Amino acid sequence: MDTQRSSRYRKQSFHLQDSAFDQMRVGRWSRSEDLLWGSLTLAVKGVALSRGERLDGEEAVKEYAAQLGRERRDRRIREAFSQLVTFSDSVERVREYRYRVDRLVPVPEDISSAVERLWEMVP
Repeated sequence: MDTQRSSRYRKQSFHLQDSAFDQMRVGRWSRSEDLLWGSLTLAVKGVALSRGERLDGEEAVKEYAAQLGRERRDRRIREAFSQLVTFSDSVERVREYRYRVDRLVPVPEDISSAVERLWEMVP
C-alpha cells in the first residue's frame, strides 16, 4: 500500500469535507456539493489504494463505492454518490419554493458519515 499517498488522500478528503460545511454555513450550496464530491471520491480512492486497487474515472469510483456499501451493508456508502447527484436538484427546490434550508442537511450529514466510515476501512 502507498501509505504516503493514502495519507495525503485522507488529509485532503477531510479538508474538503470541512470546507464544504463552511460553504454551507454561508449559503454556497453548489460549492459545498463540489467539495463533498471531492471528499467522497478521495475516501473511495483511499480504500481502493489500501486494497491494492486502482480506480480510473468517475464511474469506476461510483461503482466501487456502491460495491463497498454492499459489502459493509452500509446504505450511506452505497448511496452516497446517488445522493450527491440529486443534491443540486434539492437545492434548487429549496430556493424556488423557499423551503427551509434544514431540508438539505440530511444529505451532507450522510455523506460525511460515509466518508468517515470509508476511512475507517483503511488500515
